[in-house]
Amino acid sequence: MPTLQEIVDKKLILTHFQPQVSLKRKAVIGLEALSRGFDPETGDIIPPNLLFEQANDGASRLALDRVCRTKAMESFAALHRRDKTVMLSMNIDASCINSLTRGSNHLLKLVERCGISPNNVIIEIIESRCSDVDALMEFVRFYRKKDFLIALDDVGAGYSNLDRIPLIKPDVIKLDRSLISGVNRHFHKLEVVRSFTQMSNRIGSLVVAEGVETSSEAMCLLENGIDVFQGFYFARPAPGLDAVPGMSEKVDALADQHRLNRTRRIAEEKRLFSRLDLIVLTMCQILADTPSRGIRHALSKFMVTYPNVECLYVLDMKGRQMTDTVCNPERLKESKRFLYEPASMGADHSLKEYYLPIQAGLEKFTTPPYISLASGNLCTTIAHVVYHRASGRHIILCADLTREEDKTCS
Repeated sequence: MPTLQEIVDKKLILTHFQPQVSLKRKAVIGLEALSRGFDPETGDIIPPNLLFEQANDGASRLALDRVCRTKAMESFAALHRRDKTVMLSMNIDASCINSLTRGSNHLLKLVERCGISPNNVIIEIIESRCSDVDALMEFVRFYRKKDFLIALDDVGAGYSNLDRIPLIKPDVIKLDRSLISGVNRHFHKLEVVRSFTQMSNRIGSLVVAEGVETSSEAMCLLENGIDVFQGFYFARPAPGLDAVPGMSEKVDALADQHRLNRTRRIAEEKRLFSRLDLIVLTMCQILADTPSRGIRHALSKFMVTYPNVECLYVLDMKGRQMTDTVCNPERLKESKRFLYEPASMGADHSLKEYYLPIQAGLEKFTTPPYISLASGNLCTTIAHVVYHRASGRHIILCADLTREEDKTCS
């Protein structure tokens, strides 16, 4: 295998591209440049891990990084001449960005020489690898003014510094494959992905999911607001035009399945909420004629009758709890009893999500699924105003109902 110096001097670098696919547009919108070394004597490819681990000091990392950038730009130039809409995503070794290198304008000179518009280039940065924050910010400001786009790579990985997001204000946020792998089976991963997606939508960043390897992962991500995907499920890295395979059948199949899933889930949600609403309405009708001293007993009977009810409690119209919380003991997690505890009589619910809409004038409100503070389980709370005829005043019945089916994507 050639030495690192030979690789740099002779530019023994091959650029492979991996497509970034938009399912809604049904098109490849970008290509990430991925560098490999090669041995000219044997023709063997040098994998990225073996290639980059040879660069163990600042000077060698910078030299290798610049050769990789140059080969990527030169390889992309031919593709760019054919299709001016496709973007090039190119990694920059952030550890090379410092006060000595930030004014080199190496990238700017490259795009000018290769005839590539800066608008078509996304600079991917793993910002946690940069020790000189001032140099990083000056680098970002300079290239953004020159119309390059900036991406934060590996977001959500263990070493990702999320506090840099508001500083860098990335145009693209690439979610790390550690979050994406098995996202359709792991509720906690899915919630983290949802959080990043919601944040990105609000700050105007495009989310790209890296490392998508199955149709189930792609479908789950699509159903939760992500549209751009990169991973082996769509295509493996390949040189030149081979990186843009015909994926119409795969993309069309996912789009059709997405439509089918969305229609089915909407119908299921409608049936579910109709059933839950009927349960709560039935309980309200019974409570309306129950004497005040019998409310606690009535809640206990409801718990036996309706097994998917986790907790029941009654509030006054000021949001103060009038009864202890009655819970289904089979649904309380003993291991989490110190973290989650049912509220007691007198507890103040006036800032809870299910109370505020009632205070604003609604007769009934249903929350999105959330982790219950009473049980530690995923639940939906339905709050419903009841005219309690026995006391001549209005009260609020709150029912926490199990939402096991929302823990993963279907």
